[in-house]
Amino acid sequence: QLSLDPLGPEWDCPLGSKDLEEEEGPWGGGSGLPPPGSFPGSWRQDVGLDCKGSLEGVEARAWTVYYYSLLQSCLQHAGLPETQDRSQVPRTGCPGAEVTLCILGSPSTFLSVLLEGGVQSPGNMLLCLSPAWLTKVPAPGQPGEAVLLVSKAVSFHPGGLTFLEDFVPPRRATYFLAGLGLGPGQGREAAELARDLTCPTGASAELARLLEDRLLTRRLLAQQGGVAVPATLAFTYKPPALLRGGDASPGVRMVELSGKEGQETLVKEEVGAFLHSGALGDALQVAVKLSGWRWRGRQALRVCPRAELGTVVDTVLALLEKLEEEESVLVEAVCPPARLPFPGSPPPGPELAVRICAVVCRTQGDRPLLSKVVCSVGRQDRPLRHRSSLPQTLEVALARCGLGETGQVAVVRQRVKTAAEAALAAVLALEAGLSAEQRGGRRAARDYGLKLHLVESDPNHFASQLVQTFIHFDVTEHRRDEENARLLAELVRARGLQLDGCFSYWDDCLVLTALLCQELGLPCSPPAAMRLAKQKSCTQLHLLRCQGPPWPAPSLHAVPCCPLESEADVEKAVHQVPLPGVMKLEFGAGAVGVRLVEDAPQCHEHFSRVARDLQGEADHPGIGLGWGNAMLLMEFVEGTEHDVDLVLFGGRLLAAFVSDNGPTRLPGFTETAACMPTGLAPEQEAQLVQAAFRCCLGCGLLDGVFNVELKLTGAGPKLIEINPRMGGFYLRDWILELYGVDLLLAAAMVACGLRPALPTHPRARGHLVGVMCLMSQHLQVLNSTSSRETLQALHDQGLLRFNLLEEILEQGEYEEPYCSVACAGSSPAEARLRLLGLCQGLGIDGPHYPVAHFLSHFK
Repeated sequence: QLSLDPLGPEWDCPLGSKDLEEEEGPWGGGSGLPPPGSFPGSWRQDVGLDCKGSLEGVEARAWTVYYYSLLQSCLQHAGLPETQDRSQVPRTGCPGAEVTLCILGSPSTFLSVLLEGGVQSPGNMLLCLSPAWLTKVPAPGQPGEAVLLVSKAVSFHPGGLTFLEDFVPPRRATYFLAGLGLGPGQGREAAELARDLTCPTGASAELARLLEDRLLTRRLLAQQGGVAVPATLAFTYKPPALLRGGDASPGVRMVELSGKEGQETLVKEEVGAFLHSGALGDALQVAVKLSGWRWRGRQALRVCPRAELGTVVDTVLALLEKLEEEESVLVEAVCPPARLPFPGSPPPGPELAVRICAVVCRTQGDRPLLSKVVCSVGRQDRPLRHRSSLPQTLEVALARCGLGETGQVAVVRQRVKTAAEAALAAVLALEAGLSAEQRGGRRAARDYGLKLHLVESDPNHFASQLVQTFIHFDVTEHRRDEENARLLAELVRARGLQLDGCFSYWDDCLVLTALLCQELGLPCSPPAAMRLAKQKSCTQLHLLRCQGPPWPAPSLHAVPCCPLESEADVEKAVHQVPLPGVMKLEFGAGAVGVRLVEDAPQCHEHFSRVARDLQGEADHPGIGLGWGNAMLLMEFVEGTEHDVDLVLFGGRLLAAFVSDNGPTRLPGFTETAACMPTGLAPEQEAQLVQAAFRCCLGCGLLDGVFNVELKLTGAGPKLIEINPRMGGFYLRDWILELYGVDLLLAAAMVACGLRPALPTHPRARGHLVGVMCLMSQHLQVLNSTSSRETLQALHDQGLLRFNLLEEILEQGEYEEPYCSVACAGSSPAEARLRLLGLCQGLGIDGPHYPVAHFLSHFK
């Protein structure tokens, strides 16, 4: 361990887990009036802090005024403008349609979260300064559950702008976080507001009570998190169920007491053995403290020399008298700060110690993610507390202590990341095993709370039992989409379904979806835009005509092409499109039937072959033949191939994710390999993103999640095609893994008219490199060394990522990938080497499928 609060024997320090506002105000369980005195600075006092229809008592009103002044003081210190009072003109909004992230608590504790929320979701991050600003009402049709309504709040916007606002009608909270306390007064009121809500919540009083027990969390981290904890001896009185029995914890010895009196002999024996044990290492002092939620931020600890057995025993016996059931007395090692070697002579002055605080977030899929590392540096002989030291970056803090090399800092950061994320993982595992009563209500939903109504041609589809409503309707003949959209709209109305949105990720149904949205008045890109993007030659020819303004115009990225419906069209096209060219199905998917053609005879031969083999949906389901088998010939452009997955809302670009593809096995274009995030220079990445964005806007695609395939040539990005739905194959899975963004959720939110809160400049948490397994090349190994079961087992062990793309293992005339196999790494090179080794061991690599060549683009 690099540091621990260095304590001397004369110090009596209050116990608090983070030294923030934990003892402050009604949220911390306090009572009475707020601290006297005023905050430095000036701001308007005549603001509308009263909430209509909800009166506050004298004490509650005093706390509301106090927290408002604290907010203004924090904003002034940060150089941000004063809150503007807009409460005289209530905001109407769209009840039920807004994303409403509500925090009830001290402004100084949550300011960084509030400011960032104002950037990512403007106007939807709300701070409530009083429980009176919130109302809890029963959830319609959900017995025992409640909806939280916000009548008044401070809203946060980009640039640190804040507004005091009233909402009429009240806004419905979609996420609620309370600075929960465990004592009387408004702390209980805040805890009650958080109980049994339909929306996800950040905490509950019951869960906080468990996690404030130092002995429980210490044992949890040592047992499940593999996190080093100070050597600890615990005397516990009638411990809670979670502390009874179980395996021994490394570094933690627990002694159950039958009573609080008459324990002198037992305490002396246990303390003596502990002080002489090797578990204490080179610690010269021990700290004696009380453990239990009741002592959070309220009691003192005593630091004693390790050699003074009598002093430690007397301190333990004195504290035993204070115990109540489920509480403990802890004797723990005071770990000395690490001795760091300084180059040359050490700097003058007292020796320094570092306190490292890691902030870890719970992301989608219950994955811990290190968000921020904040350090404090101070004298080794004095306690380091957040309140009594300035926050510093890890780099600056370590440099002050003699660790200035980039490699040294990276090693420390990685150790902090590993330990911090393991700690939260252990807490999440604990929570998952708790009952509803133990955790204080329902667990935050693992799914997205969507009520799905599925339209499907197959009456026996497995998903029919997984959705709210299943509508069997034949949608395979897409040349009748207008008629089918009207019939589906009538079915929806006849069943009384109240839909918020409609979307599809299946290529064939995208135009039908847009037409149905038009019939029902739901948000969606126009059907004409979907048709334009669906038919590949129409996409290119339309964009070639988009000459601007604005510039650069989409025509820069379009590629010359000709539609083909007959042999005569082929003969005409070979004189208009430069050869070599690429022939493909107009409405195709998965690169089926796509081929490089060198001359006119090859063009005629490939057209005739596809016209003969792929006439309708039954010939090759799922590749767009329900729209017909027309083809196109387009110019072949040299360059590296890339996918850009975009999220658009109201014509605005919310997020973009770029991946690189490896070289294909010409003359075919079936995907071979991929890498994410892109290895391109930032300027080239930005060119691809802007090209994809301009092409979508040029086609009229304003709302949705879109996958755009491009080539980066010497003259810039060139469009291959637009898929007006989220990326297929492994892309959703990879983006969720690397960025924590679920494209399916984003698509559903946009379809419902909700703006997804997405990172403007997403940063990947690592690198993924993958290869495709093809039935034409890997049928034998897929039935032996690389069987589905083997690959799934390796996936479950975390050795690779396995995405199954086809259920049936059989070789056809036209090739499609069977599965994707990928490896992760801290760099593309590391991931590439891992993958290459696995492919060699599993038999995926071979003379006819040279994986090293397919991965050669990913440096």
